This record gives sequence, C-alpha cells and structure tokens, in this order.
Amino acid sequence: MCKTNYAVIHRCDVKAPVAVFEHLTVAAMSGPAKRKDNFRPDPAVAPQCQASLADYATVGKTHDRGHMAPAANNSQNEKIMSESFFLSNMVAQNNNNNRGGWRLLEVAERQWASQPGTDFYIISGGIFDPGHPVTGNGLGIPTRLYKIIIEKNSRNVQAYLMPNAPLPVQDLPKYQTTVPAVEQATGIRFNLK
Repeated sequence: MCKTNYAVIHRCDVKAPVAVFEHLTVAAMSGPAKRKDNFRPDPAVAPQCQASLADYATVGKTHDRGHMAPAANNSQNEKIMSESFFLSNMVAQNNNNNRGGWRLLEVAERQWASQPGTDFYIISGGIFDPGHPVTGNGLGIPTRLYKIIIEKNSRNVQAYLMPNAPLPVQDLPKYQTTVPAVEQATGIRFNLK
C-alpha cells in the first residue's frame, strides 16, 4: 500500500506491517505539521485485516502503537502527518523499546538525513516468529523488530535487528547487524542495489 510519504507491506493474519519503506529528506522532516496522535484503522486495509484501537487497548500497559515510519519524519503537511497515524504503520512495540533504543535510532536517522548532500531510504518492520503473542482480537505482537538505513549516494548501510523487549539506549549498538541477517530473519529479500 502506498501512502504519500511511505509504503507498507501489511500482513492480514497479524494485522500489522512487516515492512514500511520511507524516503527520508529534509523536506519530509522539517515541515510545519505538528503531531496530532490521531491513531486510527487504515481504510485501505480490508476490514478483517485491520488493527483497531481496541486491539491496542488490550496491550496498552506494556506496548505502544509503535510507528514504523515515525510521525517526526512526516511533517511536510497535515495530510502526510495524519497518514503516519494509520494503524497499518504501527506494530505493538514494547513501550520501553519504543521510547528507548528505537527512539534513539529514529533521532539519529533524522540527524544523518539533515546533513547536506545526503539522501536516505529506511525500511522498518516487525518480525512475527512462530509462536508470537496474539491479542484476543488477533493483533500479532512481533517478537523482533528491524530497521535498515541506506544512504543512497554513499551506499552506506546500517542494519539493526532487536527483540521487541525493553531496549535501553546504551544497548542499541549490540543490535547492529547486516542486511543478510535481517533478510534471513524476515524472509524478505531487500534488493539494495
């Protein structure tokens, strides 16, 4: 599914994205739109495949609605900001992970993308290993999360693969890995050429 600023590969059986692709530019992250927290189901997703606010309410004490394409990367205008709050762009993310190491990674990617002459592509998603937790309404909770950050001009790539568990900021470097490791974990072949 293509949105204005990002694209999603969504899995119906877990009601969540397995890959979200974004092109991070200075324009994308430095617009006037402010965060509104208007979380809602994505009308482009079939009703039986949609996550709902009720799904997230059942895991709310331990898990956030974790953006894969962050709101702060989508501030060009109100429409783009609003699209970032579709639940098709969220996974049930451990709240200490979302507010800890994952947040640090998102801040770092914006700092890197603000450097002159850079052009970044980012892929993020949840991994639903066999036996992953599921809420009563069928929302899958990913066992692991990943992020691939590609600088288009230099071809420098950073990849991260981490448990969907508390992730203190200082632990983030332990989860840096390779694209082949992420491909093996996800079963997705990312053609980064």
